[in-house]
Amino acid sequence: MKKYKPKAAKWFAIFTLLSLLVLVTGITLILLGISSLSMQIFLTAIGGVMSILFLLCLFSVNSSVLEISEKTISLPRSVKINGKKVFQKTVIPKDNIKQIESNFFKGDGLISRNCFFHTIILKNGTRITFTLYEYGNSAEKEILEKMKKASHDSAFPARQYK
Repeated sequence: MKKYKPKAAKWFAIFTLLSLLVLVTGITLILLGISSLSMQIFLTAIGGVMSILFLLCLFSVNSSVLEISEKTISLPRSVKINGKKVFQKTVIPKDNIKQIESNFFKGDGLISRNCFFHTIILKNGTRITFTLYEYGNSAEKEILEKMKKASHDSAFPARQYK
């Protein structure tokens, strides 16, 4: 089984650790009575608030893990199944995949970037649409190749990577 985590997970983990370090420093300064009271309160408050914020973000990002096993593909939350958004993990048996399509979406450059929307079409006609941009280009290519092998579909659309 191969698990893919979003690229942001590493950064949120680093920022969480740094925030916890600031919090521990503030608490240590309070306990030892070193430095001014304002510095002690500032470091403790900033470290505490930022630790909670980054920890929540880390938990959120870590729940977006995509898993590909020998028999199933487990997509993260917020995929669209037949046009309706689903807020739970979606598990797809590999032998149910009929076809995979990739459609390019041009972003505006300010709020959204260019990305591909991928659609898995199951043998019963169900269409599952999702994006893979949060995993990075190389992981996106690897994920699509594994899905391609799973679908056994020679009509898999070609995609150009830069």
